[in-house]
Parts: sequence; structure tokens; C-alpha cells
Amino acid sequence: MSFVNPSFLWAFAVLAIPIIIHLFNFRRYKTIYFSSIQFIKKVDQETNATKSIKHYLVLITRLLAFSCLVLAFAQPYIPTSENNRTADSILAVYVDNSYSMSAKGTNGNLLNHAKESLRSIVDQQPKAQNFVLVTNALSGIEHRIITATELQDRLEMINLSPISRSPLQPLKSIRSFLTNEGFSGNLQFLSLSDLQKNNELNTKDLDSSAYYTFLQFAPQSKQNLFIDSVWFDQPFQRIGVNSTLNVRVNNFGDSPVTNAEIKLDVGKTNRQALVDIPANESSVVSINFTNKQNGYQTGTVEILDEQLHFDNTYHFSYEVRNELNVSIVNGNDASSYPLDVYETDDFYKLESYDVEQLKIDVLNDADLIVLNGLSSISSGIRTKINQLNERGKSILIIPGMDPDPNTYNQLLKMNSLPLIKSASDQSLRIKDIATSFPFFQGMFDKKVDNIRMPPIQKYFASQIYTNSNYDKLVALEDGSPLFVSSGNRKTYMIYSAANDEFSDFSKSALFSALLLRAGELSQQQQGLALELGTSQSFKTGIEVKQDEKVELRSEDYSFIPSMSFDAKQLSINVRHGENDQSIQAGTYDIIHNDDKKGQLALNYDRKESKLNYYEPDEIRSHLTSIGVKNTSFKTLESFEDIHQLSVEKPNEYWRILLTLALVFFITEMLIVLFWKL
Repeated sequence: MSFVNPSFLWAFAVLAIPIIIHLFNFRRYKTIYFSSIQFIKKVDQETNATKSIKHYLVLITRLLAFSCLVLAFAQPYIPTSENNRTADSILAVYVDNSYSMSAKGTNGNLLNHAKESLRSIVDQQPKAQNFVLVTNALSGIEHRIITATELQDRLEMINLSPISRSPLQPLKSIRSFLTNEGFSGNLQFLSLSDLQKNNELNTKDLDSSAYYTFLQFAPQSKQNLFIDSVWFDQPFQRIGVNSTLNVRVNNFGDSPVTNAEIKLDVGKTNRQALVDIPANESSVVSINFTNKQNGYQTGTVEILDEQLHFDNTYHFSYEVRNELNVSIVNGNDASSYPLDVYETDDFYKLESYDVEQLKIDVLNDADLIVLNGLSSISSGIRTKINQLNERGKSILIIPGMDPDPNTYNQLLKMNSLPLIKSASDQSLRIKDIATSFPFFQGMFDKKVDNIRMPPIQKYFASQIYTNSNYDKLVALEDGSPLFVSSGNRKTYMIYSAANDEFSDFSKSALFSALLLRAGELSQQQQGLALELGTSQSFKTGIEVKQDEKVELRSEDYSFIPSMSFDAKQLSINVRHGENDQSIQAGTYDIIHNDDKKGQLALNYDRKESKLNYYEPDEIRSHLTSIGVKNTSFKTLESFEDIHQLSVEKPNEYWRILLTLALVFFITEMLIVLFWKL
């Protein structure tokens, strides 16, 4: 047996008071004069024994009553370990400060409701009670044993955080901390959370002997509007050209929403739109605007919703370029048609090289490299093309009239494309254009059927090998590919020469459209944004050494993100943002060697936007399955519920002792009143 307040045991000294009183009562004598002394002696002999029993019973009940009171205030309990007894008692508290706790309750947001509830609970605890208080941060500074005064100070510092946890994960973290501290006293866990169902209940290592109290805070409304994602219709953005931004808005709720207002801000451009969203569904609204300047552009999309605020705004960033670099490497059978196509648009900056005089390093700055009519592809060109391709550069291969299958196929194998064989003289028409593929997005209004084009007089037969991974974008009537793209790289191949001897295909509008779209897609497509704490990556296009650091910097905050490298190209992810609540949503500059290399927009993970909650039976069932049986649940919907809070503790006897004290006092009164002598 141990005690929460062992110092109160000194109060056992008050037991001396009833003993002294009874001793004096035993020595109190009264002289009575009677005519017959013999009669009085007889009465004394008959009542003396009865008086003694009554006095001793009153003394015993009074001593027992005072003893129970003293023990009740000392709060005895049975330690969890007989080998390592301690007089300490700890109330381990988890306060959920995730963004879902910003939902509105009857009096302010749920986080403030939770903090006020905890203050009320702390006021009910003994002054010597110790605490551990953690939030979703689970930082080292939180894993400390503190007093009630320190806990009240810490509560003032708890703010909303983008970090979310499973309802049981913080309790496991506290248990690990106390185990490392060697604590084995009376332990109780208290969780103040909305018990949102966005993380699995996969925690198993909990203290099965402890008591768990869950206070669930319910929002007034479970309906929420939030922006899920944004994307452009066009593969790249150009100055002075209309851009269409698509915004997906989710309605998480059982009621439809009409005329929800959406605001778009891009630089000095402002747009508004209205959207209707059915219950428990999403809607996409398209907003048109025109880019007025080159360079990196930042934008925000905002929806007006009063339930949760962290997911009302979506940040995005993109680059507007004034030109794309196209390098054409000409072989002996080079055609003039590729050059003619790209010269129709001054957006393309053209450089043309003869393969015999080519200095390979001049290709480094190209966005699109066109191999035009080469008879063979040297090992030097293959190696360089492969390196640039791995860095995200686009390659368009237009073979010569008599290409060397051996050298061509080595390059095609690097890109998992069908291998070429000898030229076939069979005349075939184009049968199918795969308009559903992303390559053709925005080029056709509907699926193209009944294609009427001059036949292909000659084409290169192909061989599909085991590791082929490609998209057949244009096919001939026998199923042979005419124009394909690599499934994992931006590499394109035309299985016919661009010469009149082979066909008039190179003079067609389709040929021009294919080359221009390959040029458009050669702009390295970077994502518009990343979500904090997710596994998404952002390809920067920056060449850095693996020992060099890149920094993300905003006006108020800077940090070094997680980095990965592919062919020296840097990709950024913010998975560790889950553990760093200082990172805020917004637009950050990508800094390398003190130079700005780009921009990256960060947004909060939207999993907190879905207001699903665990039922108490779900958590109780999981805890029972891992051996935890001492649990209690209570749902708090208003501040009035705070005054009814009480925290039950296992293996405590102060209530029993108070009841016994009352019983002994009543017994004493009954003896005095009804035992007449």
C-alpha cells in the first residue's frame, strides 16, 4: 500500500483527542446521598459493566471514523509493481491540437474547449499530483513530469498544429517515456480529442494495468468545404495566352451547397467564381485568366467556409517561360519538315547541328532534342541522350531512310520502346489515334474516328520485346505503331522516315501537331504544390551535388527539406513536415548557394478535412483486444459539461474510506442516542 499524500498521515495525531476526552470521562465521579446505601451499591454493580462497554464502543467508533478520514485524504493505492514501490502518482494527459480541433463547438473551437476542460480536471486533483502533458508534437520538451502549476502554464502555449496522430499513439509515447524513467507508480491516461478517424488504431504496446479516460469533443456541424487540388488544362503556361485553372472543391457533409464563392489571386489578377457542390461529393470549377509576365508566378485559391479554416486556401506556384530551346541534330537523311514546323512559332528557340560536327555538350541547354534522319546513333550520342533523358529532357527520334537497327535499338532499349526492323513496303493507312492519352489532352474535342489521310507507303516494322513500356499514340491499320512515347521517360519515336519517298505524312497537319505537342511537353513539368507530411516529391530540375544543401525559404521561416537525387537532378519532399509544426503553408523560394532556383508551394494535408470520428465502442474494442480493460468515455458538447467532469482512478480507496468514516460517525451517534443506561 502506498499513498498519494503521505504527509497527511501526520493527522493521525488527532486520535489522541478522543482518547484524552474518554479518559477524563472515565474519571468523572458524582456523589449521591441515599437513605439506603445498600440499594445504591446494588445499582452500581448492575450498571457499571454496561457503562464501560458503551464508553469503549463510542471511543472505538470515533477512532475508526477519524482514522478513515485521515486515510481518505492521504489517498492510499496499490502500486503496479511490488518490487519497485513509489509514492508518486501521475496523470498522463494528451491534448489533441490537430487542425480538426479548430472546428466550432458551442463556445469557440474544440481546442479551447479541451483546454478549459483540462483546467477543470486539474483543479480537482490533489496539490501534490504530478502530470505529463503532450500534444501532437510529441517533442522532447513535452516528455517531462510536471506539476499542476507548470501544466497550467503549458496550456497557454498550446496552439493548433498541422500534425495529426492516431488517438492512441501519444499514449504509447508517454508510456515509453515513463518506462525509460523507471516509473512504476499509480498511472492514469487522459485523452482530450475529437477522436478523428484519419489514422489507424494500430497501437499495441500500451500499459494494460493503467486506466484510460477519453473525453471526446464534438463539433456543432460535421459539414466542411475544402479545396482538394488545382491543375491547369494546358501543359505549360505562356505570357499573353489564356490559362484555365481547374479547382476541385469537396463537400464533406450531408447537405448540398449552392453558390459557394471561390476567389483566385495570381499576382495582380483577381477572379471570382460560384460553384454548386452536391452532398458528399466534389465539383470542379474552371477559372480563366491570362499571364501578364514571365518568370515564377504564385497564386492562391480560396473558398469561403466557416467550419474549418486551414483547408479553405490552396497555394500553388508555376513558371511562365518566354521560350523553349529546341536542338535539331541532322543526319544524312535529315528532313526540313521538323525545322519548318518549329519555325512557325516564335516561342521555340531553334538550334540546328550537323551530326558530324556536333559538340555533344551544346545539347545540355536544350529542352527538346530532335534526332533528324540519322543513319546510325553513335555510342557518345546514346550516352549523352540517355543522361539528358534521365534529367527530364525530351527526345524526339525521326529515323533516316536506312537506319542501322543495331545502334537504334540500343537507344530504344534504354527507353523501353519497340525495336525497329527493316523497312516495309506495305502501304497502310493510319487507323487509330489514342486521343484518351494525356499526350493529346486539349488537342481533340472527341475521339477521332474514320481518319482520312494518305497511306504510309513505307514504315519500319517493329518488334515488341519483354521490357517494352510505351504508349502507342498513333497506330497503323495492322496495329503497327507509327508514333509512340516512352512510358517512363519523355522520349518519342516515329516509325517512318520524314521523307517523301516514305509518305506524305510529314506534310500533314497531324505531323505538325505531334511535333508541336512534343515541344510543349518538353517544358519540365513540375507540380503546382506539395502537401506537408505526404510522400509526394517535387522535381526541381536543379543539378546539385549530393553533399550540397538546398533551402526552402519564406519571409517568416526557412528549413532544409528532405532531398533525393536522380541523375544529379534534385527532388524535394516534405515528409518530415509531419514532425515539424513550424512549417506553415505558403510559397517558398528554392535557394541553392544563396541563389533563387525556383519556387515551391506547400499546403496542409487534407486528411484532417474529412470530419469522420471514432465511436467509443471502436476504440474500446481495440483496447480490449490488446488487454486494456480499464476505460471510460465521455462526449463533451458544451462548456456546461465541464463542471460535471470527474476522472476515475483505478485501485484507489479514498471514496470507500469516506463512506466508512460516515458510517462510523452515524454508529457513534446511534449508540449515544439510543443506548440508555
